Amino acid sequence: MPDRSDSRSPHIFLSCGEASGERYGARLVTSLRERFPSARFSALGGDELAEAGVDLICRRDDLSVMGVGEVLSALPAIWRARGRLRKHLGSSDVDLFIPVDYPGFNVGMAAFARKRKVPVFYLVAPQLWAWGGWRVGKLRRAVDTLGVLLPFEEKFFTERNVPATWLGHPLVEKYPKLPSAQALRARETRLGNSDTVLTLGLLPGSRRQELSQMLPVMLDACDGLKQRLPNRKFRCIVSRAPGVEIDRLAAAADAGHEIRQMPLAELTRELDLALVCSGTASLETALAGVPHALAYRTSTLTHFLAKRLVNVEHIGLANLIMGHSVVREFVQDDVTAEALAGDLADWLECGPRRAKFASHVDVLREKLGPPGFWDRAADAAAQLLE
Repeated sequence: MPDRSDSRSPHIFLSCGEASGERYGARLVTSLRERFPSARFSALGGDELAEAGVDLICRRDDLSVMGVGEVLSALPAIWRARGRLRKHLGSSDVDLFIPVDYPGFNVGMAAFARKRKVPVFYLVAPQLWAWGGWRVGKLRRAVDTLGVLLPFEEKFFTERNVPATWLGHPLVEKYPKLPSAQALRARETRLGNSDTVLTLGLLPGSRRQELSQMLPVMLDACDGLKQRLPNRKFRCIVSRAPGVEIDRLAAAADAGHEIRQMPLAELTRELDLALVCSGTASLETALAGVPHALAYRTSTLTHFLAKRLVNVEHIGLANLIMGHSVVREFVQDDVTAEALAGDLADWLECGPRRAKFASHVDVLREKLGPPGFWDRAADAAAQLLE
């Protein structure tokens, strides 16, 4: 068994199988380096972790999939990555394993690490409160500390004997109260002025199947909105998530839309309305106070299984946290260009709806906890090293 006695220069291994998890992993590396300046970091990840000075044992490029059919097609790449990472965990001097989200892959890796006596700090809890509650026992055996982001998760997991700690949410620091309030007022002025050119953001996601399912209908909805409101002027910006090849957005470029690769906290400052694929981006869009429609469509098989397994009333994080519909959700067959364009038009035409939405934004932010997420996350990880 490797010697892990030198806590001053620990070897910390992260597993980040998706773009969102990698962003969290890279930020956590920064906070941990402040506590352990000579630490070594290795990871499953991509360019963002590499730029943070992390040694990539395996790249995540071929692993960012979801849905039953998509996962099956990616199994060879997933098995190769799992074998390489297990070899790394078993033969190196890893002192701490930090899996970030990506539970279908990471829970098994965490269990393997603990069998090798490597402590596990799991960041971003699997959504077992939504479906798959029978997997709690497996998670309990796989983690030393589970860092949760959503306010109701700590109670859910601790009641099931999973050692969980609520860290708050990292997005609180990106969307502080005062600038958001100012942005809301400026956006409301633009929305009420019929001569203003309004900016519509399309956020189709980062996974290949999300782009293929969501981008075409979003582009059609943009055209539909212009037809519904011929007296209003619009420009359209398509968000290019990290790791997304530019050719996957060719249809948007061909339609004359602007494509931006930039942090959502910056992009949302320019947006007046948005169409958003379900995920963390929907929570960011809500915290930014941007009126939007939330849409999600997957394969027929995945949707068939989800309808029978998922036991939550909402798919949007803002709606889940608030406990009611802050924005409307369009799922599977309801995702049509006509429906999405109609909802965007309703945002423009219904001032009371916008005012009610704005009142929810600060409440949502308060529910996500105070600033200081990354310090709390690094402290929780450091406790396992010490």
